[in-house]
Amino acid sequence: MLLTNNVIITDIGSTTTKALLLEKKKNFYTIKGYESASTTVEKPEEDVKIGVYQAIKRLEKNHNLKILHEQSTPQCLNFYPEYTYLTTSSAGGGLQILVVGLALAESAASAERASYGVGGVLVEVLAVDDRRSSMEKIKLINSSHPDIILFCGGVDGGALFSVYRMAEILKISQPTQKFSQKSNIPLVYAGNQDAVDFIKTTLAQKYELSIVPNLRPSMTCENLLPTKEKIHELFMENVMEQAPGYAELKKLVRTNILPTPVGVLNTLKMMGKKHSSLIAFDIGGATTDVYSNISGRFFRSVSANFGMSYSLGNTLAESDYQQNYQSYFKHAWGDSQWTEQERHNYFTNYIGNKVLNPDHNPKNDLDLFLEHCLAITNIKLSLKQHFKMHFNTQRIGFLDTIKQLTTRDKWKETMYYPHYDQSLVFSLADLDDVIGAGGVISHATPQQAIFMLIESINPEGLTVLWRDKYFISPHLGVLANLDENQAEFLMENNCFEKLATYYKPPINKQRQNQIFLQVKIDETIYECKYNEVFYFCPKQKSRVQVKEKVFTIEPDYPLIIDNRVKQEGSSTKLLEAMSPYHFNLQNCTDSNFFRGKNKLLPTIQETKLFYSLPYPGTLFVKINDIVTPNTVLGENLFEPPKIFVLSLCNMLHKVLSESDIREGLCIKINDTIANGDLIYHKPKSKMFPKTREESHNTNLFSSAKIFSPLRGIIEEINYQTGTILVREIQDYPLTPIIFDVIKKLNVSPSYIIKPKEIKSYLKVKENDFIYAGSILAQNSYPLSAFVSVHSPYTGTIQKIDLQKGTVTICYDHKPFQLVAHCYGEVEKIDDHQYLSVSTKAKTLEGKIGFGREISGKLVCLERDFRDELLDNKIIYYAYPITYKTLQDFAQKNINGLICDTISYSILKLFLGKDIGVVLTGNENIPFSLIILKGFAETTESDNNEFFRNHHHHHLMLRPYTQIRAGVSRPTVHIF
Repeated sequence: MLLTNNVIITDIGSTTTKALLLEKKKNFYTIKGYESASTTVEKPEEDVKIGVYQAIKRLEKNHNLKILHEQSTPQCLNFYPEYTYLTTSSAGGGLQILVVGLALAESAASAERASYGVGGVLVEVLAVDDRRSSMEKIKLINSSHPDIILFCGGVDGGALFSVYRMAEILKISQPTQKFSQKSNIPLVYAGNQDAVDFIKTTLAQKYELSIVPNLRPSMTCENLLPTKEKIHELFMENVMEQAPGYAELKKLVRTNILPTPVGVLNTLKMMGKKHSSLIAFDIGGATTDVYSNISGRFFRSVSANFGMSYSLGNTLAESDYQQNYQSYFKHAWGDSQWTEQERHNYFTNYIGNKVLNPDHNPKNDLDLFLEHCLAITNIKLSLKQHFKMHFNTQRIGFLDTIKQLTTRDKWKETMYYPHYDQSLVFSLADLDDVIGAGGVISHATPQQAIFMLIESINPEGLTVLWRDKYFISPHLGVLANLDENQAEFLMENNCFEKLATYYKPPINKQRQNQIFLQVKIDETIYECKYNEVFYFCPKQKSRVQVKEKVFTIEPDYPLIIDNRVKQEGSSTKLLEAMSPYHFNLQNCTDSNFFRGKNKLLPTIQETKLFYSLPYPGTLFVKINDIVTPNTVLGENLFEPPKIFVLSLCNMLHKVLSESDIREGLCIKINDTIANGDLIYHKPKSKMFPKTREESHNTNLFSSAKIFSPLRGIIEEINYQTGTILVREIQDYPLTPIIFDVIKKLNVSPSYIIKPKEIKSYLKVKENDFIYAGSILAQNSYPLSAFVSVHSPYTGTIQKIDLQKGTVTICYDHKPFQLVAHCYGEVEKIDDHQYLSVSTKAKTLEGKIGFGREISGKLVCLERDFRDELLDNKIIYYAYPITYKTLQDFAQKNINGLICDTISYSILKLFLGKDIGVVLTGNENIPFSLIILKGFAETTESDNNEFFRNHHHHHLMLRPYTQIRAGVSRPTVHIF
């Protein structure tokens, strides 16, 4: 399709929307303007078109143009016909994947590797061995709002029980996507292939099910490609479409909307025509994408957990303060009076606040430096994932086997080869070019960008450093789909800016001479010392000779020769040689981050509060009922019921057709069956053989009967495969029942077991939780008297009596109860699981919360609260919070705490972990916590008067928080 003389191209990122205006002069396009605006995917502006509108309006204003029709609005864009509109997009905060597996370590590792190439954010990893109850798993699934569920685990031919159990949990759960209430979420099954029929029968109606080959067919092999391709396909078809306003934007473009990483890759492929060995990265707010071109072969990975705003909490969780940051900060703070702990607290508070306020930009040189140090770490972590995904593996058929290199060049620290070609070996010394892209790189000074590139990539040998100066590589990538020549012309003349020529020679640590090597620039010889950085910026084009290396450098583009060895303080040598930063620490306080923001101005309003049981249960209220904070709205009395699988074909050891199954089946859906009931019966179908072949087919003459091996309710019947799902009957013993095990064991008069000997035969111990049908004990000697004793009940082994030979079983799991925590009226009830309550309350929105939903009377405390009785109270505390303060509150048995600010390091001690990828509200902590403003050492308490005016009012805390596209913030409701 032909392009007009004026082209508008936008890139809709997770935090920023960038608009590029091109104008054709003679035969080629030139850049006429470039503007940006915040991406609008969060409430109240939940529409990506608003950000596009704002960016284009800035272009119109700054260049005195009319691009959008006068009747255009942010919700309804209308371009003048002389403008062609194109766009790329990564709005939506990355692809959110919920992983459901079997073994936590194996499932998580394989799922991570499968998600690297498709930009997957692992919002949660659930497994049989993760120590969560089935109820807790269901609650997490319901609250995680994934784009796609990846169900993996189990090797082909392995045990199926755990696969079945996790499928049962998925069947009962009610997850919804982040941008919509769509419940039939795409689910990719990439596990034990023996369970495929069961998965289809169980999950096909509830989810948009895709079956792919097992991503881990054996313990040592992986087959990730089919899973990655399917996830990418579903992402393009389902997930990008869910970004608010995206569907309308599709109608305005002249060619398909490209994912931002694909646009960047298209541009780098054009550059690869002249640069055959390069590494490039694009660091954004939510993701860092890494690209490599090795001998003309392109590789790409998307690290969706490493970015400069939404993902910074995860960057902190995955890095080490001492190893990754401490040496940088010694340079930044210099001889200031800040203690090491104060530096650490300032740093972690800044990260926490940036996560809570993704659109914040640094206000001083120190904060800018901190962000650049975090960018370095993000790039390092993303490079590690890139190499792990594409290299250091060995291809066996269509599978990858993890393989460690056994030989290394002694001068080359890191060496890789692509998994499909072991003959192609390369190291970082083979790289010709390194390219940086993304806002943090593009907005930096050239010296700062050079610093980030060197410290993050650590290239070896001779390398040219570049950056995408205006971050337009995504724009040119989508333009290339219509006119590659025009895109290539812009790339060569306007996109990539050469920053420096960098040379890192091989260093022999055995010969640490003061004069390490000599550099000849034109006719002048310079001496480069060992463990130092040589920095030279030429005023004219110069010829350089370093040992056998001869090359030219351009005027005003520095030459950097790096003779450092890796040791403490080596980063400072690079900073001192380049001087890219100048620090003023006088006004650096973490409270500046949000000062003047978040003043609480709540109003009384009609509010709907929505509630949900983890799965359908018993609701105790009806429409128009009045509820109070202690009203129990409903409950799930038991853990989710087990689903048993009966395969008629396996039980008969015969292949049955659909007609065979329909003719012989004695049961139907919702029937109750008991152990021993006849469920299938087909009499002899033929009395006399008609042919010789029929005379040898014994299946034609024998009747077939199948009796149920268990009791339950028929849930589903798959007539094509002969698979029957049976739901257990949950008539669990709620009072202790004594079961005589010794009596069941002693069936042979020739071999009597005494009660005190029972311990040798028991397969359980006290406090074990068992299901009906589980083996309690086995008598395996003598063989003629072999006996297995199965439990008739589901519950906990509360006592083993060695005097009587009995066990006491009782189902003692506490039911899940849904409590109102508010005053209001029941408005709607749905499916024995969902309800809404209408209430009048003042509603406040916090920044982040932790713990469970809770309520209580508000108490505004003074600094000294030792003599206060605070049982079941909600506390507002306007004073500095220490870890001792939190411990004291826990001893006082409070229900919840509201504070304006808290130090990140104190919060981490309280939680026992970093905040990581923010999806909170299920933490197992002594009391719930809502932070109204953010993280700081000092106290920001301008809300003190407001809370004092509501002293002893009833409060409800809903701490659930999600910081990503489809953001949810914690709320405080005051009655």
